[in-house]
Amino acid sequence: MDTRTFITRYREAFGEAAPLPLVFFYSDHRKAATEKVPGCFLKYLRQAFDGQPVCLDSGNITCGGGRFYAGFTPMPDHVPVFVSQKEKYKESPGLIKEYLDFMGPVPAQKKFLNFVRADQAESFDGMEGLLFIASPDVISGLCAWAFFDRNDPETVSLVFGSGCSSIVANAARENARGGFRTFVGLTDPSARQWFDEDVFSFVIPACRFGAMAGTMDRCCFSDTAGWSRIRSRINAVRKAVPAWAEEMNCAITVCDAEGTILYMNAMSRETYIRYGDLTGRNLMDCHGERSKGIIRKLIETGGQNVYTIEKNGIRKMIYQSAWKEGGKVMGLCEISMALPESVPHYNRD
Repeated sequence: MDTRTFITRYREAFGEAAPLPLVFFYSDHRKAATEKVPGCFLKYLRQAFDGQPVCLDSGNITCGGGRFYAGFTPMPDHVPVFVSQKEKYKESPGLIKEYLDFMGPVPAQKKFLNFVRADQAESFDGMEGLLFIASPDVISGLCAWAFFDRNDPETVSLVFGSGCSSIVANAARENARGGFRTFVGLTDPSARQWFDEDVFSFVIPACRFGAMAGTMDRCCFSDTAGWSRIRSRINAVRKAVPAWAEEMNCAITVCDAEGTILYMNAMSRETYIRYGDLTGRNLMDCHGERSKGIIRKLIETGGQNVYTIEKNGIRKMIYQSAWKEGGKVMGLCEISMALPESVPHYNRD
């Protein structure tokens, strides 16, 4: 699968809000100019996710463990003691040495280790793997995809190791053995400090990606109710809505450009509680033809619609407006507020 096809299918599966993965690979020639990295080199991956390729070697990685797990140098003598007695991740240095006997990194055969966002990668040829840094909802989809064609309990693995080990060393080792495992990572407290609190890593080694690419359009991503709701939640605007909106004395409902409900604040959920959780449902399923026409027009034109209603003796003003990002209409927001019996009007001219 080429990178363009993958990105198209990935967007179809996860939506626009899910971050694209990084392609990581070794090369004999420097692919980008990356300055010397003080401490953990994982902190520089943010640059790659922002679109600036990162190129690492034994010279600009200053962490001895990082150079080791990237495959550039033998294990520094101090690592077992440091991991056991300083970081306290294993009971004894002996356990570290024992672990590395069967889970150590594969020596790099080329000079440079590169991380490039998928939309900037020329191809997947020669890669070690794909790295996703994502929320639990995205990770759940990646796990479901990985499990689709295999029953082996190690299909998705979480193994002890540093952050760089869980990403680079695991993929390189799996590729060397022609394996099938994918890896959840970033459980290492020392590495998590460089990432948001609500993300983990997921790595698909190159040796597994070929088979998974063939199932991407057949697994749960393909029009299932469960994944559809998770996909909507991944792309929900809840995190972008200020916290004070949740307890406003008005009902706020937000949908995307297709009419799928992304967010309902507390009063909106209370108003429609008899219908259950509507997040992920489509507005078009609960409106008549006239209302559907208005919704479509607002989304098409980026306009607004304002009117009042009275129901059960309560007068309300309904304000509907398209919401945008970068000038592009992304959906519709409706604010419904109860009106007092009299509304003062002041002419400020």
